[in-house]
Amino acid sequence: MLPRPQSVLLGLVLLGLAGASSAVEAQAVLHGRVTDAAGTPIPNANVYVNETAQGVATDEDGRYRLTSLSAGTYTMTVSAIGFQAVKERLALEKGETRAWNVSLTTEVVRQDEVVVTGTMRETYVKESPVQVDVVGTDRLQQGRASSNFMDLIGSVGGLTTQLNCGVCGTNAIRVNGVEGANTAVLIDGMPIMGALASVYGLNGISPSIIDQVEVIKGPQSTLYGTQALGGVVNVLTKDPANTPTLSTHAYAKSTGEGSISLAASPEADRVKGFVSGTAVRMENDFDDNDDGFSDTARRSRLALFGKGTLSGPDGERRASVAAKFYGENRTGGPPNFTDDLRGSDVIYGESIYTRRGELMAEAWPPGLDRRLRLSGALTYHDQDSYYGTEHYVGTQKIAFGQATWNQEVSASLRVLAGASARYDVYDDNTPATATAEHRLIPGVFGQGEYAIGALTVLGGLRLDHHEEHGLVTAPRFSAKYRPTEATTVRASVGTGFRVVNVFTEDHAALTGSREVVFEESLDPERSRSVTVSLEQIIPFGANPLTLSIDGFYTRFSNKIIPNYDRSPNLIVYENLDGFSVTRGFSVGGSQNFTSIPLTYNASFTVSDVYTQDAGRRRSVTYAPDFTGSFGATYTLFPIGVEVEYAGRLTGPKRMPDYYVESFGRDRWSPTHATHDLKIKKEFLDVSGPTGIGVDTYLSVENILNYTQGSPLVDASAPFDRDNDGRPFDTIYTWGPMVGRTVSVGVRVNVR
Repeated sequence: MLPRPQSVLLGLVLLGLAGASSAVEAQAVLHGRVTDAAGTPIPNANVYVNETAQGVATDEDGRYRLTSLSAGTYTMTVSAIGFQAVKERLALEKGETRAWNVSLTTEVVRQDEVVVTGTMRETYVKESPVQVDVVGTDRLQQGRASSNFMDLIGSVGGLTTQLNCGVCGTNAIRVNGVEGANTAVLIDGMPIMGALASVYGLNGISPSIIDQVEVIKGPQSTLYGTQALGGVVNVLTKDPANTPTLSTHAYAKSTGEGSISLAASPEADRVKGFVSGTAVRMENDFDDNDDGFSDTARRSRLALFGKGTLSGPDGERRASVAAKFYGENRTGGPPNFTDDLRGSDVIYGESIYTRRGELMAEAWPPGLDRRLRLSGALTYHDQDSYYGTEHYVGTQKIAFGQATWNQEVSASLRVLAGASARYDVYDDNTPATATAEHRLIPGVFGQGEYAIGALTVLGGLRLDHHEEHGLVTAPRFSAKYRPTEATTVRASVGTGFRVVNVFTEDHAALTGSREVVFEESLDPERSRSVTVSLEQIIPFGANPLTLSIDGFYTRFSNKIIPNYDRSPNLIVYENLDGFSVTRGFSVGGSQNFTSIPLTYNASFTVSDVYTQDAGRRRSVTYAPDFTGSFGATYTLFPIGVEVEYAGRLTGPKRMPDYYVESFGRDRWSPTHATHDLKIKKEFLDVSGPTGIGVDTYLSVENILNYTQGSPLVDASAPFDRDNDGRPFDTIYTWGPMVGRTVSVGVRVNVR
């Protein structure tokens, strides 16, 4: 059983903000629906009030709601990717509630989404000098059903999820082949996930709380700290101003997994709230690959989230507070292994208890025109795990604070400056941490963005102080050239720096029967990166095709890569004498059709990830040579059914040599693909007289039932470290573990 949260924190979020808000005169409310010319809802369209900088994104039904608008006349802008923006002047009276529906027409010009990650301020994709990929929740969940963010993020081009354990199912995000620990995962722009969370905490991010995900491939250490060597994935949570009053989502899978999410959006004067809870249970055992171990881990998960926002008299955002609790019990092993056998030396099993709490806040002090932003976060992560007889207990506490000043100096020049401090306390029971580690990292950063004609340049520098390593610099330079509305060229260069904690980032250091050896005191990893991108919009009448080509190159020094090949009983960690390189290119495209109700997106990435050590070049293990993703949505208007397809392609990965030499396994994994299909049907429209929307779906994941077979080596002797030089291991992982899965789900929204 999962313990209750230690406090009713989520409820206090809203009550605290309500107490800080004084009563105001009755405000106007503007609501409606954004559709295309055929009447199809447009999710994630932006509805923006120019005079107050207040805005919301439409939900998956194309609906929006703006409240706390004072009486007056406003310029409203509605925009969406692939559509021509609409501007209209609206006069609102005191206390008025008005319905305003907007129909958008397709256009060659695109990129009208609002993003924040590339420059740490709100801007449009097309205006940002940094390439930002925006992924909405509809795209994330295309073709499949899941309550786990990690099950969905692999649909983004260039991103893959690497399964790090075939028994307990932990995983990490790779960006363009770079190891998962080099990817900074942010929540609402705050780097609070930490090393423990990068392995165990990402599964606790429920899609029900996500508004959109912004992805930057390449160096971002200047703004987001020295951990962002390979890229940034910023998860932006829902805006309470644009969520249904009540909503629920439930599904059941043929594997035995079930999930239910409940959410409510209370509102009082200028205070708006969003409270959500998701419970997942999977207690079914099955062993289709006949290795004696269940093909997927059993798990019980509870995720709670609450967010409250306070608006100013003109509807502008003044403050927000969010809190999150995540608890999970995860158990993997033979079907007869239970948590009562944790630590058993007779039956090998893995049991992981995770408890995590987060509290985040941000504020824009009045009278400064939102130039000053104050933000902070507190997190607590507790891990209690058994990997066979290996007991691992780890805790990580993070306090983060940041202040930024955003100033428009002139029509061409904008500067941003800030200061941050991160205090990290980490403790575990491994030999690497004799006493708790306390690490304070203060930093200052600044950047300037200058636009002249079609050219925009951005330069920035960050200075962080590490007690062990002194002053660390992280410069970056970006440029955008946009000679026409249809052509955009971007380039970025930057550096990165990362302190590694092996036992939190590399699951192989704990699982299986290998011993861990440190050849030396590990120095921080450093990187230098270059990315170049071209985006071209090709007109096809009213159906423009957006084509993107990206190139990337990252060179790591002091790279720490586990050596599985020194000895079959050891994992050896040391800094490379040479260097490591990740390089490659990607091609992507997306298109919306008007003559037929079809949209699609596709991407293909080729990467070369290798190390050069003592004159010997070797491919890095588990880094695929290429990846691809494809998604399409087709609407059958006569019967109101939407059909979604999603496919993922993964190229060969080099596996550790000892699998080849000791077990006769293949040195390279095969190229493989998975295919998902979802059929959705709306039975009640939330815009109807009842204000209730109901839709159901049926999804079939991994349609062709493709699996990799057993990820375990020598599963018959999990406790034998000698065993003729053939140790038990759990990480011969390269493909799907679970075959064809059928899911049935229902969503209900009440306005």
